[in-house]
Amino acid sequence: MHINDSDLHARFRAEVRAWLAEAVPAAFKGHSQGILGRQDNDHAKWAPLEDALASKGWSAAAYPKAYGGAELDVLQLVILMEEIARAGIPFRNEAAMHNIVPILLRYGTPEQKRRFIAPVLRREIRFSQGYSEPGAGSDLASLALKAEQAEGGFKITGQKIWSTMAHHADWLFVLARTDPQARPRQAGISFLLVERHAPGVEVRPLVTIDGFHHFNQIFFEGVYVPEGNLVGELNKGWTVAKALLGFERFNHTHANPALIDSTVADLKAMARSAGDGNGGAVWDDPELRRQVAAMEMDNDCIRFLRYRALTKVEHGETPGDETLVFKLLGTELMQRLVEAQLRVLGQLGTTWEAEPFGEKMWEVSRHTCNIRSATIRGGTSEVQRNVLAKRVLGLPDDGKGKLQAG
Repeated sequence: MHINDSDLHARFRAEVRAWLAEAVPAAFKGHSQGILGRQDNDHAKWAPLEDALASKGWSAAAYPKAYGGAELDVLQLVILMEEIARAGIPFRNEAAMHNIVPILLRYGTPEQKRRFIAPVLRREIRFSQGYSEPGAGSDLASLALKAEQAEGGFKITGQKIWSTMAHHADWLFVLARTDPQARPRQAGISFLLVERHAPGVEVRPLVTIDGFHHFNQIFFEGVYVPEGNLVGELNKGWTVAKALLGFERFNHTHANPALIDSTVADLKAMARSAGDGNGGAVWDDPELRRQVAAMEMDNDCIRFLRYRALTKVEHGETPGDETLVFKLLGTELMQRLVEAQLRVLGQLGTTWEAEPFGEKMWEVSRHTCNIRSATIRGGTSEVQRNVLAKRVLGLPDDGKGKLQAG
C-alpha cells in the first residue's frame, strides 16, 4: 500500500496547492462546511470560482481533453479534491454532471456523446437524477415508473422524488420499468434521458428543514421519449445504474479525509474558545477530548482504506464493493462531528441567520439539519452494511435479502 504521494503526484499536489492559493479569490476560501455554501445555486455569485477552475480544466478534471476535460488520473483527481477541501473552497453540488458523463462515455451512442458530453462539462446543459420514488428509495429495484413502448420511443408515466436541482435542470436521467413482467425485479428496467421541459413533466419543490430548495418531486404524465434517448440496452438499465453508483465512491463529499480534518479543526477551535461556565474552556472536558481523538482515528481509518483502494488503481486493478465503506463511515463520522459541535456551542448552535453571529455559525447550524440526511441519501447505512456483509464478507442471506446469523 502506498501511503505517500509518488514524486509525480507530490509535484501535482504542490502545483494544485500553489495555484489555489494564487488564483482562487479569497472570498471562496476558508469555509468550514465546504458543501453548504453552494446550495443557493446562484450561478452568477459563483462564476469567478467556476471560471478559475475551468481555466485549468479542473471543473471537468477527470474527463477526456476532447470534451474539454483535463484527463486527470484517479489519484490526481483525489489530490485535487483533497486540496480544494483543505483550502475550505465550497464544493459545487453537481453530482448529476459527474454521474451522467462517465455513463455516456461508457454506454452512450456516438450521437449521445456528441450531443451531451461537451455541453454538460461546459455547464451549458444541466442534468438531474431520477432514481428514487416514494415507494422505491433504498429498495430501488421496486421502482414503479413505467415506460411503455410508443411509436419511435416510449411514453413515461409515474413519479420520482428527491431529485436534486431538478428545478434548474434541462434534462433528467431516469430509471423506468420497460418490462413489468421481467424477473428478477432488477430486470426489465431501462435508463432513459428525458427533457425536463417536455410536455407532461411537472417539477414540484421540496424545501428541506435547513431552509434550502435543492430537492424536488417530478411527475410524468404520458411523457414521450424518443428511442434515441435510451442509454445502453433495452431492459438492461440496472447494469447502467450500478456503474453510475460506482463512480461516486472515491470522491463522495463526506468520505474526503481532508474535509473531515478541517471540520475537526473547526471543532477544536470552537471548544478552545468557548467558555464552560466555570472559568475554563469547553476543551478542558476530558470526555470531549476523548471523543475527538476517537473521531480523528476513525478518519485515519477512512484515509488508509482509500490509500489501499488507490494503490489497487495505481497497479491497474479495479477496487471492489469494499469502497462502499467510504460513504458509510464518512457520513456517520460527519454526523458525530456535528453532534460534538452542537455540544460545544450550546444555545448558539441554534443560530439560524449569519448576522450578527457570522457565517461560520450559520454554516454549523444549517449543517446540523443538512447532515441528518447524509446516512439516508445515496443508499442508507443499513443497505450499505448489507451489501458489504454479502459481497465483501461473504455472509449468507435467506434469499429475501435478509442476512442470517451463524
